[in-house]
Formats: sequence, structure tokens, C-alpha cells
Amino acid sequence: MHDRRTVLAGTFGTLAALAGCQGLGGTETTPTDAATDASTRTPTGTSTETSSGSDVDYGGWFSDTDNFDGTTDLRGESSVTVAVGAEGNGGDFAFDPPAIHVDPGTTVVWEWTGNGGSHNVVAEDGSFESGDPVGEAGAAYERSFDSEGIHLYFCTPHRSLGMKGAVVVGDPSGGGGGQTAAYDFAAATFDAYWYSLYNMSTNIAMSANGVPFPLNEQMEQMRDQRLPAMLERAAVERPPITDPNLSFAAFTEGDPHFTQRPVLEDDTGRPDAKTLAWDKSESSGVVSPSSLAWTHLKGVTWAKNFQKHFDLLPTEMAPRFRAQLLSTLGQIGINAAILVGGSRGNGALTHGDSWEFLSEYRPAEGRIEDETRRPHHHAAMTWFLSDMSSLAQNGWFGYVNPRPLLPSEAGADAVFETDVGIQEITDGVARTTMDLFSPEDVAQQESTRSVGLMLGAVGYYGPQAGTEDDLNAAADYANGLASVVQSNLAGNGKVENGAANQAATQGMVAQGLLWASQMDGVDHTDTAGDVVGYMVDELWDDDAGTFASGTGDSTYAITARDAGDITGGLNAADAVLGNSDVRPLFARFFDSTFNTGRLQRAQRPPSVSQSKGNEPPLPPKAGGEFGQASVYNGEVAYDTEAGEWSVTDDRFYTADALYLANQDIWVGNWGGEFYQGRGVPGQSDDPPN
Repeated sequence: MHDRRTVLAGTFGTLAALAGCQGLGGTETTPTDAATDASTRTPTGTSTETSSGSDVDYGGWFSDTDNFDGTTDLRGESSVTVAVGAEGNGGDFAFDPPAIHVDPGTTVVWEWTGNGGSHNVVAEDGSFESGDPVGEAGAAYERSFDSEGIHLYFCTPHRSLGMKGAVVVGDPSGGGGGQTAAYDFAAATFDAYWYSLYNMSTNIAMSANGVPFPLNEQMEQMRDQRLPAMLERAAVERPPITDPNLSFAAFTEGDPHFTQRPVLEDDTGRPDAKTLAWDKSESSGVVSPSSLAWTHLKGVTWAKNFQKHFDLLPTEMAPRFRAQLLSTLGQIGINAAILVGGSRGNGALTHGDSWEFLSEYRPAEGRIEDETRRPHHHAAMTWFLSDMSSLAQNGWFGYVNPRPLLPSEAGADAVFETDVGIQEITDGVARTTMDLFSPEDVAQQESTRSVGLMLGAVGYYGPQAGTEDDLNAAADYANGLASVVQSNLAGNGKVENGAANQAATQGMVAQGLLWASQMDGVDHTDTAGDVVGYMVDELWDDDAGTFASGTGDSTYAITARDAGDITGGLNAADAVLGNSDVRPLFARFFDSTFNTGRLQRAQRPPSVSQSKGNEPPLPPKAGGEFGQASVYNGEVAYDTEAGEWSVTDDRFYTADALYLANQDIWVGNWGGEFYQGRGVPGQSDDPPN
């Protein structure tokens, strides 16, 4: 194991190295105080020659780095310096020089200019890192490079802007370092981060596939009052999207093909949402508890991520504004779906005076489409409300600013006229869910996969339970659910009576067991290990680079929901069980299923990976006359006999896609300490004030 040390004093905990700690034969030393002047460079190209004439192929690494114009030949020097926070990439978001060629044994010193916010130096293959992002001028980090080859690195907060670098040591073909940047865990989790963002932002701010905000005169007044205050407190002049199609209640499904030529960057440099709306005649026009819950859980997750890292995120992202907007839309969604029409329920999705959720509601006609109470809808709402309760109880910026719409506690002051708070709603929904569905009912009404989902939801509720009695009830319920898993468990760890995709069942159950085991009195980690073991040992298809839907299947059908369950299981196995062996499997699964298989149909420039051609196209070329939005397809399939992937359903299913988007942010490479907790309850859902 390579001895990595944090050598920069930072304000946050150590950022986890997500690609492992493979040694390069180099050494690191303690930083020295130094400052350097940054120079500018002209953008172009991804491959170049040093002044000595040796070809260096970076495999597209610098495709989005605008201050890259070639490799600077610094051979013959025993120590060389690279500026951190130099001018480039739309601000002071560059390394200068970005690419250098040195002799083996040369010491490279990275010196901070103090410009562009906080930065760090992180190897693409995880073999070295400077530590937490910092912004102080004069800070420095140094490392001596002994192994020949190409060593790629980036700045975590500004990688998406193109802040990347490379150290070429000796003969570029010498075999050391990352060389052609193989698609590994770091690359996969970076793409996961961006795909997660695309699916959430497209769904809630651009697609118009939902109930619009503002919907009526009251909401128009609210927008006119709150929007200027949000912008002022976020210190930005305008929203990051032109004419956004804001939605507070997403429809269950829609057709994400564009109906006109999309404008991803208008004359203000922003996406123009008017050109990105989907055909409403193709939308379901129906809202479900799951479509609402998973969308706004994703919004809450992003608001928390932004809140914790305002000083690290580029101002172009308008993170303060986004945090306020996302939590505001979440509160409006809760009010409309649960509270409107009565002080305890009787909203669009609830029934009378109870916290029981109906399955489908058609807002345009005010008509209930499906009154059935279903476990997976209740699980989704319990999960979401628990996270919203965390946001409210901790008084986070995005919740209280400019003023909360719903109180954190009953009777507190809020914009909506209601005497119930988020805590009461969350406890009420959790109690109702546990009373309405016995652990056996969850499996009988749906499947053992839903048992795993309910375990995850109860695990999230545990840290947010309003009373000790509520917490004890949640622990007892979780143990009951785990008993149902045990009764459906084959001796080799296979979970029976699950979904059509066996790997999805294994992943969801494993994650649920591990999330619920974070509560006192609940411990099913051994069972979760067995469940993960079956998924990895029996269902991994190394030739396909993905998980089989079942042993003996010749075609693997994988929905967005399936992919979310598999991702969640692998993430939990790594984060809780410490099973880092799943990381290379996740990288291959993600690259094969999401990129090559086109589960993610389109991408935006920040997520362009190093997978050399098999990443999804940009939206205008993603299919159809005008292209398709950067969202997940409904289903893809792998034919084992032909060795080919195909898109078998290109519609957008909101609950499935946004559930997957949540799993993607938890495993995303801005995970670990950067996005605290990797989704583990009590770590990511209960942040400090």
C-alpha cells in the first residue's frame, strides 16, 4: 500500500481516495510555504509532442482543459514547480503548466496561488493526493516520481471545469502510472456523479414533465417574493437555467426526446429550458408517491452536498441558489401532496385524516387514478421525509432561507398555514407504514426486493425518529423485515421470491440490511455479506462486464431501477462492509451498462470519460430528430449470444430514474468525506448544525 499523507491543512475531513492506493515508487514530503505567478496558455488538442519530439497520448484527458497547449519539457531539472489555481478554464481553475515531462526521480512541487477558491491534487488512479482542498496562497505539496509512464491528476472541486494535469516521467511507454487512463472506479464514480445531476436537474427544472411551479396565483406571488431574495442571498444575478420549467410534482413517466432543436448554451452561457421541454402529450400526467419522493430526495441530497461545500464549488454552479430552490420545491411538493385540504393529510396523495398514501393521482383533473396502498410508495415517502426532516431540524441554509415554507416542528411559524411540522409528518408516515404493512405483507404484496427497500427506508428513518418509542418501533420493524429475508434465503445467499432481475434483488436486500443495521439493536451485516457474495460470485458475468439477471439467462434485461439496486448494494458493501473488491466490478458494470449499453442515453461535456469512444453522445445526437435529454432510459438489454447491447425501452420512468440518481450520488466520486456518509444513515442524513 502506498503511504499517502495529507500535507495540506484544510477545513474539512480527508477526501477519500476512491481509486485505491497503488504504489508508484515515489515519495512525498511535507509542504513548504511558497507562492507562484500563474501564466495563461492557449487551448487545443488532446495529444501533443514535447520539445524533444516524443509523442504523448493522453487519451482525451485534456479534451476540456482550455489552458492545455502541449507538454512542457522540463527534463534535466531535479525539481519543477506547477502552479495550482492558475488562470484557465473560465477562471483561476487551472494547473500551470498542465502537462510536464520530467526525468525519473524528479520532485514535482505544486504551489497554490491563492486564486480560484480551494483546490487539491488527486491522482486519477488514486495513487497520490494532496489531501483536502484548500485555498491559501503559499501552500504547497510535493512528490518525487520514480516510475516511468504518464501520471494523470485533477482538482476534485473543479475537475468538471477542466482543471486537470499530467506528469510524464521518462519514457511515456515505460509502464508506470495511469498511462491511458483506464476506466476505473474513480472514472465510473465521476460519471455517476454527473449522470445523477443530469437526471435530477432535467426532471425538475427543464423537462416540464410534472406539475409546474408556479401553478396558480398564490404560487406566482410566492415566486415573485422568494426568487429575488434567493438570488440576493446566493450572491448571483440570475438562475443557472434560462426560463426553467420548474416542477414540484414530477409525473410518473414521459418521453425525453426533444421536440425542437435544443439550446444547451444560449447567449448567456446557460441552457435554455424553453427548447428542452418534452412533449406533454406523451407524459403520463399522473403523480405517484414514488415519483415525488425520489425526485425530492435527490433535491435534498444535492442541497446538503451544496450546503457543506459552498466554498469549494464553482460560482458558476450557483450552489447557494440551487440549495434554496431544491429545498423550496421539496416543501411545496410535501404541502401539495400531503397537507392541502386538511391539517392531517387529505392532500393529493393522502387519504382523509391518515398518512396513508394512494398510488396515483391525476392533478389536471383532480382525480384519483389508483387508491391502492403499496409498500414501495410508502417506503419511498418514508425515506424522503426522513431526509427532509434532517434538513429542517438542522436549520440548513437551503431550508430556512429566505424562510421555511413548512415548520420543522408542529405549531412553528411558516409560510403555509399548517399546524403540523416535518417531524410530525415524518413520524406519522413512518408509524402508518409500519402499521399498514406487516413485514410478511411487504413480501406477499410485492416481493423480497420491496422488503429490502423498506429496510432501507426504516434505516433512514431511525436517526430522525421523533421519540425513543418511535426509534424502538423502527428497530423492531427492521428486525421483522430481516426475518422475512432470512425465511426467503437459500443456503448460498440467494434471496428468493424477488424481482425479475436477481442481481437487483440481491443488491437492494443487501443495502437495506446494511442501512437498517445502523440502528441500535439491529445487526444483519453477516446476512448482507452473504447476499452480496451471491451477487458477486454467482451473477457477475465477466465477459459481458455486467451482472446477469439470473443464472442461465441468455438475455439480461436491466431497468433503471435494477441498476439502482445493484449500485446501492455495491456501494453499501464497500462503505459498510469494507469490501473494496467490489470497486473494479462497479467500474466495469457502470461502463458496460451505463455507457456502452446506453442506460444513460446522453451526457453533457463535464462527464466525458476516458473510456475512449463508448461514452454516450451529447444530447442532440442521442436519437430522434432533435436528440434526447441527458437522462436514463427505461431499460437496456444484453444479448449474451450476440455479445451486444440494445435499448429496449427509451421512455423515462421518474421513480426508477431518480431512485437510481440517488444511488449514483452516494457512490459518486465526490463521495466519502466530500459527500458525507456515502448514503449511510446517521452519517449522510443527520448532518451537524
